[in-house]
Amino acid sequence: MKNIRYFAQKYIDWVIKLGRVKFSLLGFIFLAALALCTHIFLSFLILGEIHWDVILYSITFGLLSAPFVIYFFTLLVEKLELSRLSLSKSVTKLRQEIQERILAEQRLAQANQDKTKLMATISHELRTPLNGIVGLSRMLLDTNLTAEQRNYLNTISFSAVSLGHIFNDIIDLDKIDANRIELYRQEINFHDLINDIANIGQFMAKQKNLDFVLKCSENLPHFLLLDGIRLSQILWNLLSNATKFTDKGQITVDIQRFEQNTYQFSVTDSGTGIPAEDIENIFTMYYQVEKNQHKAAGSGIGLAISKTIAKLMQGDLTVSSQLGQGATFVLTIRADEIAKPLPNDQMQPVVSNVKILLVEDIELNVVVARAVLEKLGCQVDVAMNGHQAIELFEKNLYDLVLLDIQLPDMTGFAIAQYFRQNYENGIYDYLPPLVALTANVMQSKAEYEAQGMDDVLRKPLDVKELTHCLQQYFSEEFNFSVPKMNKSAVNFSAVFEKSTADLIDYQFVRDLVNLIGVDAYLENIATFRAALATDDLNLQQAYTHYLLHPQHKAEFTLMAHKVKGAAGSLGLVKLQTLANLMQQGDLPDWYSNLERWGADFSHYQQESCETLESWLIQFRDYLAQK
Repeated sequence: MKNIRYFAQKYIDWVIKLGRVKFSLLGFIFLAALALCTHIFLSFLILGEIHWDVILYSITFGLLSAPFVIYFFTLLVEKLELSRLSLSKSVTKLRQEIQERILAEQRLAQANQDKTKLMATISHELRTPLNGIVGLSRMLLDTNLTAEQRNYLNTISFSAVSLGHIFNDIIDLDKIDANRIELYRQEINFHDLINDIANIGQFMAKQKNLDFVLKCSENLPHFLLLDGIRLSQILWNLLSNATKFTDKGQITVDIQRFEQNTYQFSVTDSGTGIPAEDIENIFTMYYQVEKNQHKAAGSGIGLAISKTIAKLMQGDLTVSSQLGQGATFVLTIRADEIAKPLPNDQMQPVVSNVKILLVEDIELNVVVARAVLEKLGCQVDVAMNGHQAIELFEKNLYDLVLLDIQLPDMTGFAIAQYFRQNYENGIYDYLPPLVALTANVMQSKAEYEAQGMDDVLRKPLDVKELTHCLQQYFSEEFNFSVPKMNKSAVNFSAVFEKSTADLIDYQFVRDLVNLIGVDAYLENIATFRAALATDDLNLQQAYTHYLLHPQHKAEFTLMAHKVKGAAGSLGLVKLQTLANLMQQGDLPDWYSNLERWGADFSHYQQESCETLESWLIQFRDYLAQK
């Protein structure tokens, strides 16, 4: 078969090389000679003589017919071969284009990962100081101030809140591109939220000498279950736009309750209004309205993002307007009313039969998480790696599994998929909720669900988020809300906190110390400091080892990851930030900045721990005096 293909291809190559005319002529001569010799041979063999007249007739017929047959046959072969060669080139070109497209998609995917990583870094780096500015400014507003100082401080607080909302829009823009924007619903004091919105509206209106009017129906609930940050983000965008395009008159916010769980927020201004041709595009991404008195301002993303969030809240955002007569934006959302939480002195100890398997490889994180969970009334077993987790899971029955993503022997995703596969194959009779523990601030819940998880909690563990998660899965067995500190306890050291806000996340510390107590917190700090001096969390030792053995870079970044988690579990944001930078070995200029980051970590290590210890001791003494 191979020989036949070989000679057939040789034949075709000769046809292409010589051309159809030359090859037809050569073929005619060859066939004529072959036919003549064959005719003579067969005539002599069969008849014993040669009839030359018959041979003459045959030659004459061959001369008349054979050239046409050979020519058209050669033409057919040539056309088929040229088509084959053209098809082969097309296939080769298509394969090349497919390969180029695959490479382009890989580069695009890498670019998206780099963008997500950049947004995660920005989110972490900016939110902490921004929250510090907002928190400290609010604390100072509760102190004795002159009118001028209060005015300046209101401006600072408003500017920080405004920057936070703008930043939320930018982060949401990235999430909308990836189809992973989501809500975090929690218990909020609806009256406090309305009061904050009113303060923002009054401040905005005052800057342009406008009147601000707030209207509220009498049937508004005190407490709602919703994402208060997202709601504030939408209303801030609406108030900002209303103020921007209004030069005189007033801005009105009207809040009404319709049906049981439906709420409407109307923001009306007396500004320039929106042209009819622009109304249908007003919620389009990057669209800006050009007006006579006002040039287009802003990025054109606020309203588009606000409408997306409104739809996530099972509502909508609409607008009605006439040019020159102002505009009215109407936001509708759905939210469940919840009962008023018990005061601190009426809080009953929680009694729960919830049994949890905590899979975490950093000892300090285990200590903190276990203390919080046990304080919430849960029974906790701990596994430090994947194999221990599987062994404990197969020996005991658990109501919930908390899975750290990065473990020494396997990932949390691999464990979750192993559990699910065994459950689907009938090996396990029951599969409890699997909740991921991760320090990644940008990945969405859907991405974790695709890897076998039921839910995700961010690290360091936030007490409120953890409580909300437990109530979500065990609403009947678990009935507990974290007690809140009274106002005087919150503000007892505002000046001290202001000067050290870059080192400590005091809001996180308050939530945790309010649950586990000061003494337990101090013990955790001592554990952290001891671990930094041993092999467990000795980042300096790991860095020195990396400099001597560059091939062990992964070991160093893993150690930085552990230190980041441990520092975060105590609210040591400065150390957490530095360790986070050191763990990201693929950052641009990572190596050139590594020495500076390491030096900063060594510098702030003792200062951060001593500052937090000092705050805790002051707080304990303050409570004792009360």
